[in-house]
Amino acid sequence: MLVPSLNPDGQQLVVDWYKKYLGTPYEGASPVVLWHHYTGHDDNRDWYAFTLVETQLTVDKVINAWRPQILYDLHQMGSNGPRIYLPPWVDPIDPNIDPLLVSSMNALGTNTALEIAETGKQGVLTNGIYDLWSPARHYMAYHGTLRVLTESASVNIATPIEIPYEKLDRGIGYNAKLSATNFPDPWKGGTWHLGDIVAYQLDAFFSIARNAANNRERYLNDFYQINKHAVEQKYGGPYAYIIPTEQVDSAATARLINILRRGLVEIQQATAAFDAGGHHYAAGSYVVPLAQPYGPFAKTLLEVQNYPNIEQYPGGPLRRPYDVTAQTLPLLFGVDAVAVQERFSARIVPVTEARATGHFDRIAKAPGYLLADNANSDYYALFALLKEHVQAYRLTSGNYEKGTIYIPQQPGVEARLAAVAAKFPVEIKPAPKGLSGSALQVTLPRIALYQSWSPSMDEGWTRWIFDQNGIPYTRLVDDDLRKGDLNSRFDVIVFPDQQPSGILHGSGGGGEGSGGPKPPPEFRGGIGEMGVAKLSEFTEHGGTIVSLNKSSEVYARKDSADVTNVLEGVAAKDFYIPGSILQIAIDNTNPLGFGSKPEVPVFFEQSPVFKVTGSAQSIATYTTDHPLLSGWLLGGQYLRGASALVELKQGQGRVILFGFRPQYRAQSEVTYKIFYNALLYSSSKSVSLGTSSTQIRTSAAEVTSHKGGE
Repeated sequence: MLVPSLNPDGQQLVVDWYKKYLGTPYEGASPVVLWHHYTGHDDNRDWYAFTLVETQLTVDKVINAWRPQILYDLHQMGSNGPRIYLPPWVDPIDPNIDPLLVSSMNALGTNTALEIAETGKQGVLTNGIYDLWSPARHYMAYHGTLRVLTESASVNIATPIEIPYEKLDRGIGYNAKLSATNFPDPWKGGTWHLGDIVAYQLDAFFSIARNAANNRERYLNDFYQINKHAVEQKYGGPYAYIIPTEQVDSAATARLINILRRGLVEIQQATAAFDAGGHHYAAGSYVVPLAQPYGPFAKTLLEVQNYPNIEQYPGGPLRRPYDVTAQTLPLLFGVDAVAVQERFSARIVPVTEARATGHFDRIAKAPGYLLADNANSDYYALFALLKEHVQAYRLTSGNYEKGTIYIPQQPGVEARLAAVAAKFPVEIKPAPKGLSGSALQVTLPRIALYQSWSPSMDEGWTRWIFDQNGIPYTRLVDDDLRKGDLNSRFDVIVFPDQQPSGILHGSGGGGEGSGGPKPPPEFRGGIGEMGVAKLSEFTEHGGTIVSLNKSSEVYARKDSADVTNVLEGVAAKDFYIPGSILQIAIDNTNPLGFGSKPEVPVFFEQSPVFKVTGSAQSIATYTTDHPLLSGWLLGGQYLRGASALVELKQGQGRVILFGFRPQYRAQSEVTYKIFYNALLYSSSKSVSLGTSSTQIRTSAAEVTSHKGGE
C-alpha cells in the first residue's frame, strides 16, 4: 500500500510557492506560512494524541485497518550531514517496544544501508541522530510494526544546492567528514539535487520490498510473536491501570479513553463498585488491562517516563536527548490514572467510546446560575455565553472558590445556558439569592494572535485550539502591528512560542532555525523597533500582552529592571530540558490561577525561567531543584525558587509571561485554563456585586466594541 502524501494540501502549498518564485532571487526559499494549515512539521508529532484529521484518517483507514508488518516512512532532514539515515536507532529505546521488533528493525535497516552502499552511493548513516523513544513518532512500533525511517538530506525545495566539504557538520552519532562503523563511506560534498534524494529513497524502497518478499514468513511470524509477548506480558506489568470515575475534567477523561480506543486498546468499565490494589473504586471507573496486544501503547501513554542518563563517554558529560522525553497523558490532561500491580476482579463491560455530558439544573425564578471553572469545558461555555452578550462575572470573595463563574438572571439566559450545557460537559447550578461581594465582570476579549513570517508551529496549535472551541481571534502580522492603534482593536495580543529573534528581526522566512534563500522583502524584518514601540503604547493604554514560552524572552532579559531569565547565558551542558513535565506551585487565588489546583504539571520545552524583582509579580514558582514529574532534567538547581508565570505591569496594562507551553501541541489540557485566564483577564474589571452599577445592562456600543476578534 502506498500513501503518496500525508499532507496533500501542504504539499500543494509548497509546490505553488516554489513555482511562484522560480527563476527569481527567492527561488527555493521556504514558505512563510506553515505547510500544514495548523501544525507545520508537527504533523509528525501527532501519532498518539491523534489531534489532526490527517493523523486520524491514517491511523483508522491505513494502519489499524491493514495491520502492516513493515512501514517505510520517508522524511527529509538538514542538508549538511549524511545523505540518508536508516535504523538502527540511537539509544534510548522505549522499554515498551518489544526487543524482537527492535532487533528486526535493526536488521532490516542495516541490510538496506548495505544495499544502498552496493550501488556506489555515499553518505549512508545508521545508528545516528534519531532515537526510538516517543510514540509521537512511532505509533506503529507499539502495534507490532517495523518502522523503517529514512531521512534524506534536503535541497532548497527542488533547487539544487552546493555544499562545500568544509560545511559538512556533525551530530548525534556521526561526523559527516569522518568514516565510522555506522558511517563507513562519507560523502565528500558537492552539488546535491532533488534527483539524488529520489534515487537514494528508491534504492531504500526496493531493498525493503525485496527483503519483505524474500522473508515474508519470518516477518509474519515475528508480528505474531511480538503481539503474543504483549498478551503474555513477557516484559512485566503492571496488571492494569484504573481511571476512576471521579475526575475534575470529564471531557479530558473522555479524550484520554478515546485516544486509547483509537489506538485499539481494549478498555472496560465497571458496572459496580470494586476493590483493587488496596483502594476502592466506584461504578463507572475505567479498567485498562495491559495483558493485550496493544497494552504497550496504553502503558507508554499512562505511565511516567524515566528517560535515562546517557554519557557521551564513560565519566563524560550527558548526551542531550534528540526530542521530547515525556508524554504522560494523565499528567498532561489532569486525569487520575492508577497502576495496579496485582490481578483483581470486577464486574465490567467493554467500552467502545467515552462521552462526557453536561447538566443544567434549571429552577423557576432563579436569581442566577453558577458554573465552576476547574475544567476546560467551563471556559468554552463561558466564551460561548460571552459571544451571545450574556452578562457574566467571576467571583473573588465569599464562600465559593475564587474564579467561580456567576451568570445573573437576565432576559433569555435560561435558553442560552441550556444550549451550552447541551454542547459542553458542564454543570450549571442555581445561585443563591442575595449574592454579593467582589467579582470580576468579564466581557468577550478581543484577541489578536501574532503570526510571524518566520512561521511558528505553536501559533498553528493555538489557532487549532481556538478554532476547535469557538474562541474568536484575529491574526496579526508584522505590518498590521507596526501600524499601531492596537487598543482600538484588541484587548490582548498573544505571542506564541517562538525565538525572540524571529519576532523582533525575522529569520529569513524559513521557519525557526532554517537556512536557505531569503523570501521576498515584504516577508522579512520581524516587528522591528517600531513594532516594539507600538506594543509599549498598547500596554501603556491598558492592553494585555500574553507571551508563551520562548517569546517571553522578548521581555525577560538581562537589562530588564523587573524580570530576567535565569537561564540567559547558561550553557546547554549545565541546563537542558528538551521536553519534560515539571511541577509548579501556582497561586490559584490570583485571576491567572483561577480553577487550578495548588500544584500543576506543566510542559517545559527549552523554556525560560524567571527571576522577579521590582513591580513584577510571580504567580507560579518551582519549589524544589527537582520538580521533574516525567521525562528528563539536567541542571535542576537553576529552578528552585524561580518563577514559571509572571505578571509585569506596564502603564495601565500588563504583560503576562509564561515560562512553559500552556497549550503544548493541544495536549497539555491541565494548563489550558491558565492560558484562558490570561485572555479573560484582559477584558475583566473589578466590581462589587449587589450594587446598582452591576445591574446596568451592557450598551449596544460596548457589545460592538467587544466582538472578540475579526
